[in-house]
Amino acid sequence: MLIEKAKKEDTMSIHSISKELNIKYIKNRENGVLLRIIPKEFIEDNIENFIVARINKDVVGFLWFSTEYPKDMLEYTELKANIDGCIYSEQIGVKREFQGQHIGKELYRFLKNKYNDKGILVFVNTAPEKNIASLSFHNSIGFKTVGEFYREDFCGFKDYKANLLKL
Repeated sequence: MLIEKAKKEDTMSIHSISKELNIKYIKNRENGVLLRIIPKEFIEDNIENFIVARINKDVVGFLWFSTEYPKDMLEYTELKANIDGCIYSEQIGVKREFQGQHIGKELYRFLKNKYNDKGILVFVNTAPEKNIASLSFHNSIGFKTVGEFYREDFCGFKDYKANLLKL
């Protein structure tokens, strides 16, 4: 397995994985879901904020990040710990057939090595979808809850809640 910065030619693969794991398309939700399909144009325009995992040259997973927690979400986040100086993981996804092979852990390790003086933040929805697999995965690699996010309507979900986690 190779973990590296994404290239423009990875755009379709990243988009396809985000669609494959999207809540609208997935039937078996107990392994976790993604709330948003990342538009191809957005990926291409922001490719420097993506990391990919490759097996035999094929993209099997990705991590989309930004250098800070989205300011527009702060007013809806109840913080329990300091999040200053953290990188924000917008989304992480691994193709179903490659899950359980530590690919997500390696994507986070790459990001942590790239920004070794910073923590990593991610939020995992807890309602309406419980997303137990995602919470369990993040906790198993050392993420701890540092806040809670709540919106009455978010990404088309009513009474949306998420845990903000930090590594």
